[in-house]
Amino acid sequence: MVEFDVAEFIRNLEVNGPPTDPRPGLDTAALVGADPSLARVRVEDVAIDGPHGAVVARIYTGSTADPVDGLVWVHGGGFVGGSLDMPEAHWVSLYIASRGVPVMSVDYRKALHGVKYPVPVDDVLAAWKWAAGPDRPLGVDAERLHLGGASAGANLSTAVAQRLRDEGAAGPRSLVLVYPLLHAELPALSDELRAALDENPPPVRFTPGVVRGFNTNYAGEPLGKARYAFPADGDLAGLPPILIVNAEADEMRASGEDFGAKLAALRHPHSSRTALGTQHGYLDLPGDPSARRTLDDLIEWIADAESPHDAGGALT
Repeated sequence: MVEFDVAEFIRNLEVNGPPTDPRPGLDTAALVGADPSLARVRVEDVAIDGPHGAVVARIYTGSTADPVDGLVWVHGGGFVGGSLDMPEAHWVSLYIASRGVPVMSVDYRKALHGVKYPVPVDDVLAAWKWAAGPDRPLGVDAERLHLGGASAGANLSTAVAQRLRDEGAAGPRSLVLVYPLLHAELPALSDELRAALDENPPPVRFTPGVVRGFNTNYAGEPLGKARYAFPADGDLAGLPPILIVNAEADEMRASGEDFGAKLAALRHPHSSRTALGTQHGYLDLPGDPSARRTLDDLIEWIADAESPHDAGGALT
C-alpha cells in the first residue's frame, strides 16, 4: 500500500483549487429526479457575520409548517476540502429537510494558504449562534436545535459544543456525528476493524500518517496544544447526548469508537454504531441505501432526543 501524499494533495488544492467532481447526477435537478420528495424543500443561501468575515451557509426548509427540531450541519473534507455543493452537504440537507427537519448547512474557511485552527471552529460557532438567535432562521427555538457533521465537520461541531459549554452559552440539544475524526493522533485499530479493511479495502487509506498530515496542517505542531482542535482529547463532561455513526471499513472508525468508549466510561448519554458495508465518506453517495439508512437514523435520533438512548449497536 502506497501512503496518500497529504502535503502534495494540499499543495495542489492551493495552486489549482478544488477538483471538479466527475460524477454525473449531482445537481439539484438530478437529485430531485431520483427522489421527487426532495422537490418540496426550499433552499436559501445566506451570509453570516463572523470574526473572520462572512460565513456562507445554506438553509433548507421543507413543507412542515411548524417544525419541532432543526439541524445545523457541517460537511467534512480533511479541514481543506468540501463545499456546500458536495452531496455530503447538499443532498444530505435536502433529504433531512424533506423529512420535516429544517437544516442549515455551514461552510467554513479551509486550512489552506495559511489559515489554521481556530478559524474553521470560529466560523461554525458564528453560524451556530446565528441559527440559535432570536430571528429563528430555521423556524425552531434554540433549545430544539441539534448540531452535527461528517468527518472533519463532526470534529468542528463537537469543538463548538465544547466552546459553548465553556462559555456558559446554550448548546445544541444533541450532537450527531458521522464517521468523525476527533483525535490528534489516530487511536489503534482493533482486530475487527483491520479485518473489515482487508475485506473491503477503501480507495484511500487514512493511515495514522495520513491523519497526522491533515491534522498538523489544520492545527500545527505540537498537535496537543490547541484546546478545542481535537475534541476527544479534551473534556467531555457537560456535552449534550451524542450519536456516533462510524463507517465499517474506515480507519477513522478507530476515532469514533474510542470517543464512544470514553463517553461510555463517563456514563454519558450516547449511541455509538457502525454502518455495515460502508467506507469513509459514504454520505457523499446520493441515494446509496446505507447513506439513506444513516440519514433516517439521524432523523429518528433527532425526533427522540429526550428519550434514553442505547449505548451501542450496528446499522445494517
